[in-house]
Formats: sequence, structure tokens, C-alpha cells
Amino acid sequence: MTRVGIVGMWHETNTYSSRPATIAEFEAYELLEGDSIIEHHEGTESVIGGFIDAAVFDLAPTFSAGSWPCGPAPREAAEDLLRRLDTSLADTGPLDGLLVNLHGAMVADGHPDMEADTLSVIRKHFPSSPVVAVLDLHANPSVDLVERSNVVISYDTYPHVDMFDRGREAVALLERLIGGEQLRTRIGKHPLLTVPLAQATDDEPMSGLVAFAATQAAERGVERVCITAGFSYADVDRAGLSVLATASEARGSQVAALIAEVLAKIDELSSEFDVSLPGPRAAVTEAAGRAEQPVVLADLADNIGGGSSGDGTTILAEMLEQGVHGGLAVIADAEVAAAAHRAGVDGRVEGLLGGKTDDIHGPPIPFVGKVVALSDGIYTSRGSWGAGLRVDQGKTAWIDVSGNDILVTEYPRPPFHVEQVTHIGIDPAAASMIVAKGAVAWKAAYGDIAASVIEVDAPGACPVDLSRLPRSSTPVRVP
Repeated sequence: MTRVGIVGMWHETNTYSSRPATIAEFEAYELLEGDSIIEHHEGTESVIGGFIDAAVFDLAPTFSAGSWPCGPAPREAAEDLLRRLDTSLADTGPLDGLLVNLHGAMVADGHPDMEADTLSVIRKHFPSSPVVAVLDLHANPSVDLVERSNVVISYDTYPHVDMFDRGREAVALLERLIGGEQLRTRIGKHPLLTVPLAQATDDEPMSGLVAFAATQAAERGVERVCITAGFSYADVDRAGLSVLATASEARGSQVAALIAEVLAKIDELSSEFDVSLPGPRAAVTEAAGRAEQPVVLADLADNIGGGSSGDGTTILAEMLEQGVHGGLAVIADAEVAAAAHRAGVDGRVEGLLGGKTDDIHGPPIPFVGKVVALSDGIYTSRGSWGAGLRVDQGKTAWIDVSGNDILVTEYPRPPFHVEQVTHIGIDPAAASMIVAKGAVAWKAAYGDIAASVIEVDAPGACPVDLSRLPRSSTPVRVP
């Protein structure tokens, strides 16, 4: 029977984040070899879950590493991951092809393009076996990454609700490659840097851009086109929007024409990606005046899913200053979470909350609160983002502060799942306003609950105004 390997190397790296992607971060999320990869992903709606579900091959899971977004991996961590991958591939035996789950925006000390390095290790052992890779929509893919694969596709949605489907698609593409079809992906890159709020695929300009690319592909006989919106919080020259076009080897000229047309369309739409938002004070005042509740206050700059610290305080501080009641906020603060567990349910806890990771997310704020409930912070997602995923937030406490529900977690975890708060008993539908530390993906948790949303321009590692971040690299255009 045809034997196919599974490899994963997944991390969205915010090079401005002060939290490094240590081996401990991967151990907490995913650091697996062999059959444990199947056990972890089978029945989930992850990319690898899609590989498993659609497989018509004998699967040979080799190595899979992943971490929640944060800062770059230290050199020793990156080289440890690549060494483990190398050993796993050396021991796996013959393979007829490989399915690879990548992010596309992973950066490490000494390894500025970890995905290309991952594929180099794969090619060392399997130089001629067909490889199909799946990327995140926020990937910054390089030419090297694409050239070391046969076919590369990406998620089509943001919020990311099609990961499972892309895994299944990758299996179908690999089956065709193994069957002898000469499919090849080529890449075009645009240096435009955009923020996540402008990248939602149900909204303009992304929805129109994706539709335009699909129409152009159909007219030229190009089988598949994907647009990665890019991850601008990475200071690398491969940042920006990318076009991934897949067709038979014989249709190279049609692929080139398609890529040129889509890059020109991005030129045309570039100003539509600009975003201007209210600051925390104006946003909280506006939210308090809205009759329909809850109002989601999207804290874009403290976007945990983009690698920020999760302990930004500026919006919460404004809520307390303005006397808001019934608000809901999640803050990552291991010190306060531990203090709440020591105090116990109904206990009193006070001190400084948040703002302890760095100096760009707002200062710690003084607080006094009552512990309402405690948990180990572990829940399983049942929603549209990674259904079946087990998430560990560490020690978690629900604290009432001046009539507001504050969920304090030991570890920062993005607001992708409503279970983040409901697992401990909080009802977000009853809140007056909800601080969601994300740009768009929070909709997977609160989209059906929110009466309205106000996106907020607050300080942090994922700012709306990209000029606030220093850049040492210049994104490049390809071709």
C-alpha cells in the first residue's frame, strides 16, 4: 500500500513579542512523534485531522511541533526541533509522499525561514517524493518554501474555519501527484503590509480580492489559487501578501499571467487595507452608550493569536475608570492567578493586574477583587476553530472586580473559543461589554453572542498603526 508521511512545524512568530517560543511552549501545545500524532489529531478539525480523515494511504506519522503564537524560538530550541525532525525522518522508512502542516510565518534565532529549513530536512531524506504543504492564511511564504514542495495551499478563511477541509484537500492533491500528475505551485509576492482587521475574508477588500483571483484562475485553467494575507508583525523580507497558484507543469505561462493579474489587483486595492480606529477611552464610552449588549471591544494590539502578551491593561483600566459594570475581560497574569488560588473561592485578592510582560501593553493596574470560581484552565473546544482541541490556560480564576468579571489565566491563550470563559461558569451573553484580545478570530467564540463590535486602537505588539513598529527588513515583490 502507498505509504505517506505526516510532518508538522507550526508557529506564527511575532518578532516584536517578548515571549520566546521555548521548547516548553511547544511541549505545552504540541510536540509529538509517531503514532501519538494520530492519537492527538484524530477526530479533531485541525489540518492534520483532515489528513487523517481523508487518508487513502498507509499513514506514517513522523514528527509534529506547534506552539501558540509568541516571539521567535531561541536558536537552541529551533535546532532541537529540526534535529528531532531529522531523526524521525531517518527512522521512518520509505515514503511515497509527504503531507506537511506548516504555518508559514515561523521565525527563529539563526533560522529566519523555519518552514524552508523544515522542508530542507524533508528533502534531505526524500529528495524526489512528492510533498504537499498546507499554510495558514497569515503565512509569509518564501520562494524557497514553495520550491522545496510540489504543491502548497493555504487556508481560505479568516477566521480560520477551514483547516480540516484544507487537510483533506492536501490528501487529494498528494494522491494525484503519487498517481503521476505533474502539478506544481508557483508563488507571487506583494510587499504590502496589512493588519489582521483588514484581512477578514468575508469582508472587503479580501473577499473581493479572493473572488477576483478565483475568476482569473478559472479563465486561465489554473486549478487552484490561494492568497495568504501575510503576517506583518514579523520583521522579515518575506512579509506581505502572497499568491499561490497551482496547475500542471505545462501551464506555466498561464500561472505567470494569473499571478501578475492578482498582484496588479493588490496594487489597485492597496489603500482599502488602511485602518483607522478609536482609542480605549472613546471606545469604552461608545460601548457604554449602546443599548444592545454585549458590545465586543476588540483589543487588536494585544492580539494573543498574533503573539502578543495577553496582559494588556489599557481597555480594562478605562472600563474601571468609567465605572463600567457587567464587563468581561481576560488577562494573562500568572502571579494574580496563583494568588487567587491561594485565597480560594470567596476569598479576597488584591495587587497589581497585568502589564507585567513588557512595557508596550500598558502598566499594571491596581485592583481589589473577590474570587468567584477557580479552575485548572483546561477545556476542549466545541466551536468552529479547531473543534476538539484541548487547551490548557494553566491556573485560572474568575474574579469580580467592581462588578466586572475578570478571567485571570496563568498562560495567555487567544479568544478563539467561548469555552475559554464558559468552562468556569461565566456567561458572556450576559456581559455589558467583552474585551476580546484579537482582531477577527474572536468571532469564532463571540460572533453569535455580540450585539455589536468596536475595534480599538490600543498599545501592544500587534498595533493597527504598523509604523509604531521598527523594521530592519524590506518586504520584496516576486516576480
